[in-house]
Amino acid sequence: MTTKQDTTTDALPYEQPSGFEKFRETLDEYGVSKAVTYGLLGVFLVWTLFPIYWLVTATLKTRQTLLSFPPMWIPWNFHFENYVQLFAQRPDFIQFIINSAIITITTTVIATTIGAMAAYAFVTFDYPYDLDFHLPFYILSTRFMPPIVTVIPLFVIFRGIGLVNTLPGLILVYTMFNIPFAVWMMKGFFEEVPDSLIESAMIDGHTHLGAFFKIVVPLVKPGLIASAIFTIIITWNELLFAVILALNSNAMTVPVGLASFVTKFSVQWINMSVGATIALVPVLLFAFVARQQLVRGFSMGAVGK
Repeated sequence: MTTKQDTTTDALPYEQPSGFEKFRETLDEYGVSKAVTYGLLGVFLVWTLFPIYWLVTATLKTRQTLLSFPPMWIPWNFHFENYVQLFAQRPDFIQFIINSAIITITTTVIATTIGAMAAYAFVTFDYPYDLDFHLPFYILSTRFMPPIVTVIPLFVIFRGIGLVNTLPGLILVYTMFNIPFAVWMMKGFFEEVPDSLIESAMIDGHTHLGAFFKIVVPLVKPGLIASAIFTIIITWNELLFAVILALNSNAMTVPVGLASFVTKFSVQWINMSVGATIALVPVLLFAFVARQQLVRGFSMGAVGK
């Protein structure tokens, strides 16, 4: 009895590694590649996080130590009274924080809800003349214009209808500018939901609205959170419209309050650092709490149908 000889495979010709491949293998063998990678990541982290470190530590220094040269990289005496001093000197800053919170929360809820429902409609329904393709582009095109172009017309219109210096006026503007972003971001998530799920929900007796809230929305929850976080960041940090449309403390937001620390005669560095640190906390806290959903949202949106 003879064993079956394998005659179907042909030996592949051996290719000598190039000089670059040998050099790379040598670097990998001695761990140089890994060290360079971690080194570059460390430089990037320092480059990214150092401004935040300097901002936070500035709140614990005096004005003299903050502006001293050579700079004091690590404060040894902590001056927590700077936080009390901010609200003692500028009690209206509390109102700025409340205004920003109201505007940001309301805008995020409205823009994310309308954007998600519009994106669901564009993905689910057929429109004549390919409007299901063209309409999202038309909506997104409103973001192509520089916001400064629309400031003066909006100010004239809002002054005519009494929305200048009001929170509803700013909420209306921010909602209008965030809906296109929410539509385009959510459209990618809804396209990943199988049509069979929606059809099964309709067969079970759901309306499109019921299928949307009970079946589809739970599946695209990471996308909703990702859209909400971006809307929060954009709205919380917006300055241009707030400066033009909010002329007194009744409607001023945190960015306008921070800008008011820079005057023609002086710059209140400590108060501005404390205010910026306080403004940093809510967004970082929300992003940290929702970090898992945020990563899942980015992963889902990155996968095409």
